[in-house]
Amino acid sequence: MIKPSLSDFSDFVEKPKPVIRKSLIDIQKEQSMYMNIILLIIVGIGIYYLYYRIKDKEKREKQAQQKINELDDYMNDYLMNTMLEQQNYNDMLEQQNNNISY
Repeated sequence: MIKPSLSDFSDFVEKPKPVIRKSLIDIQKEQSMYMNIILLIIVGIGIYYLYYRIKDKEKREKQAQQKINELDDYMNDYLMNTMLEQQNYNDMLEQQNNNISY
């Protein structure tokens, strides 16, 4: 018959891993990597913005020209109307002055 033997439980327990402290150089390298990633994202957004501006430049110019033309038409209509009203008013005043006898 086989004799039972006692087990050594210290073999089953995980030994704590040593804590490796980061040096100042490692921390700076890590920070510079994050800064590079952030700057790359900012540059990417800037390039996309410039591309979008160039892409829609003709559209914006057409809209601006259309608004200018609408404003010009409105001003011409307004000036014509005021000139006609002024002329009608002057004609009415002349008729009133002609009808009044001194």
